[in-house]
Amino acid sequence: MSKSLLPSLALSIGLLLSGAPLASDLQREQLIAENITDSIVVGDVLSLQANGTEFIGLMNNEGGEKTHGSVIILHGMGANPNAPQIIAPLRDQLAELGWVTVAIQLPLAAADGSIDDYLALIKESTPRIQTTLDYVQKNLPDLPCAIVAHSLGAVMATYFLSTQEKPTCATNVMIGLPTLASDLPEANSVELLKKINTPIFDIYGSQDLASVKTMAPSRKMTMMKNNPLSRQVEISGADHAFTGLDDTLVRSIHSWLIHTLEQTNH
Repeated sequence: MSKSLLPSLALSIGLLLSGAPLASDLQREQLIAENITDSIVVGDVLSLQANGTEFIGLMNNEGGEKTHGSVIILHGMGANPNAPQIIAPLRDQLAELGWVTVAIQLPLAAADGSIDDYLALIKESTPRIQTTLDYVQKNLPDLPCAIVAHSLGAVMATYFLSTQEKPTCATNVMIGLPTLASDLPEANSVELLKKINTPIFDIYGSQDLASVKTMAPSRKMTMMKNNPLSRQVEISGADHAFTGLDDTLVRSIHSWLIHTLEQTNH
């Protein structure tokens, strides 16, 4: 891990102990970042900063002859930007198909954290997503961008997008977007979708979580009302982690992104 990451993490931990409104388990993040940095084979390790806290990102720009755009990848609850399920396949395979991918570390609760502990981190994720978006737009200014997010990361992305006055990315993909029992408005994904007008690809599995499947009709109705380019797809046999169906997931997302960007450019 970059040495510059350590002082900022120490500072952030100090802020947390002093009562500042930071809830993420930064020591846990530090250990994950060190393990990823030591093991990463493909791509570049980025050190990004949001609100005085540095966090790791993984950028893969080793695609084919044509670059279609950039993709910001957000992981699910308790995961990381190189998680073997969903995230690493997206990061690597989308890059092979011509996308510049940037997967980032989202705020983490403690290892024994509850769902409520994670929902309390939704707002804390917004500065990180914004920082990553700023980085992508600065370094890849001529490429359209998309956010591709899984599970809790999809909730965080939905909240982030709902707060933007102007569209930030041309298209966005939500994988296994749940609606979880919570009084927090930032956790109500169906309500948040009503504020997003950009095209959304809502993809989930036939064996997905009840919190994803139950509200699928409501999500579809809201998305289609806001933008006719939005689509919802249920993948037969897929569970919440798309176990054994990484290729199907990646190809579905790639095809939809290509089609939708062609439509939005006309």
